[in-house]
Amino acid sequence: MNYNAIKINSVNSFMRAFIILLILVAQVSCSDEDLDIHAFEDDSRITTLNGTWKVVSFEDFSTMEVQYPTEENSWGEEIVITFDDTKSPNELSGSNTTNQISAEFDYLGERQIVVGIIISTQIAQPEWADKFTEAMGDSDLAFKINSKSLRIYYENNTKSVTFIKV
Repeated sequence: MNYNAIKINSVNSFMRAFIILLILVAQVSCSDEDLDIHAFEDDSRITTLNGTWKVVSFEDFSTMEVQYPTEENSWGEEIVITFDDTKSPNELSGSNTTNQISAEFDYLGERQIVVGIIISTQIAQPEWADKFTEAMGDSDLAFKINSKSLRIYYENNTKSVTFIKV
């Protein structure tokens, strides 16, 4: 019986299994769908929402799911919103996929806002737009912000919508 041949075969089998495992882990780790939804770097020096922002995802913390725009849920359209607190009253405006949207907003305290009545036609709009209108219509909105992204939390901080600066 050749113990060296058995030993080499065992090592080769182990190495193959180890390489396959590494490839699988790398594929899962690099997936766009695999996002640590709790990780968001807040920059306390930024105190205003001013700017133009594009929605890139919706997060549900209770199910740990992240939804990104697809042809099916957004019809290939984007949500691009401008917050402007240099006007009186503060203004939120932009496009909610297939429709225009506008509203007033106020800061309620540190990292909290409330959005007034949202004006939008909401005619024949995709699910993506409905989710945004639902999120902004919540009476208790909190946010985190940095120079590149904004996250607004709703439904008692169990859900959020994430934007990138445009």
